[in-house]
Amino acid sequence: MSSPRSGNMWLRRLLVAAYGLEERAAHTPDEVDWDRLADGCVLQLHWHRTPAFRALLATHGFSIVVLARHPLDVLVSILHFAPHEPQTARWLDGESGDERRLVGADPASAAFLAYATGPRARALLSITPEWWDTGDARIRYEDLVERPVDELARLVDELGGTPVVSAAQAVEAVRFDELRDEATNLHFWQGRPGLWKELVPTRYALAIAAVYPEMERLGYSVGLDAATAKARWRVVAVDAPLAQAS
Repeated sequence: MSSPRSGNMWLRRLLVAAYGLEERAAHTPDEVDWDRLADGCVLQLHWHRTPAFRALLATHGFSIVVLARHPLDVLVSILHFAPHEPQTARWLDGESGDERRLVGADPASAAFLAYATGPRARALLSITPEWWDTGDARIRYEDLVERPVDELARLVDELGGTPVVSAAQAVEAVRFDELRDEATNLHFWQGRPGLWKELVPTRYALAIAAVYPEMERLGYSVGLDAATAKARWRVVAVDAPLAQAS
């Protein structure tokens, strides 16, 4: 469960490889043939944490994995992906609009800022924080990119069950570059954490962050966070030896 463009398909394929399961993806819970799902199945959805949906998942014995990614990287990925995939209009069953305004836009455009701070983007980005504190396991995309074997192994350990291959073997079997080559709609792009820092103007980033208070709860920021600032101050001003005057 996560917001779109968070690395969902990559994680889904990694879990499929690790456990030897079938996979399914759907835009809405109504699209899922719940009574015909395989006993072992990885199901990917972008959907709100409603009581009815939670009951469905519980009835069919699903464990919930929640995936987070920096919201600004998600928005940049949506901006790049939407012109190549009209099916984005089906995300959340079209709640609060679609991505048509992003066609021809760039990260420094007024159209991108309006979308990123508007109700459509807020709806999409709300999915991950809705599930974050209640899932059976959670993972950040950035950690998965940096330490794929360790993070997948941790995830498998938290979920339980019996994997059919090691985390290292699953990661080797699901290579990001090969997934990129297979995609016909530019589904897999750069996949590089922090790309937003190179593309989104600072004032836009601050304006976008202002409408997403959940960002900090997920461990993300658009500038130097307080904990890091204090740690760096301690290194340079408290713990570091005093410079000797010459």
